[in-house]
Amino acid sequence: MKKSALYAVAIGVVLTGTVPAFAGIADTPLPVLQAGATTYHLYSVPGVIGNAGGLRTFFSCASTDTAPMQVGVGLFPPFGGLPENDAVATSLTVGPGATVIFGTGAAVGISVSASLGGGSSKGSARILATSKKLACTAFIADAGNAPPTSAWQLTIIAKLKQKAAN
Repeated sequence: MKKSALYAVAIGVVLTGTVPAFAGIADTPLPVLQAGATTYHLYSVPGVIGNAGGLRTFFSCASTDTAPMQVGVGLFPPFGGLPENDAVATSLTVGPGATVIFGTGAAVGISVSASLGGGSSKGSARILATSKKLACTAFIADAGNAPPTSAWQLTIIAKLKQKAAN
């Protein structure tokens, strides 16, 4: 009896297709940025614009570590799901004290270190690194004008926890 019940449960699992659904930045598995190193999800960024009306999103990150680290940015579509880009392929080695800029595309007057692509008019991103000693900011800017005729800063959330304003 126990054996048949176990088979029934196993068949039910197979038939219902209980595969975990990925909802985006919160539960999509982290990529391996560098073999043998742990990848950390340091920051989440809501409000990312890939390329809408000439606007693009830029992520400026500076190492505060004494050793090189690998840094990447994963872009997620507005409805959640899997990343829109390959964070490993666009990741960069960042030396001690160095600063890099990731962008959803090129921009006049902004020296982009790595182009992430991404065409969503709205979405989110997660900033990944092999060290926790990374400081970042994110902003949206008009990609066709230098200086940008419109730009604003995005809120960066420590991993998945946003603190409310006092």
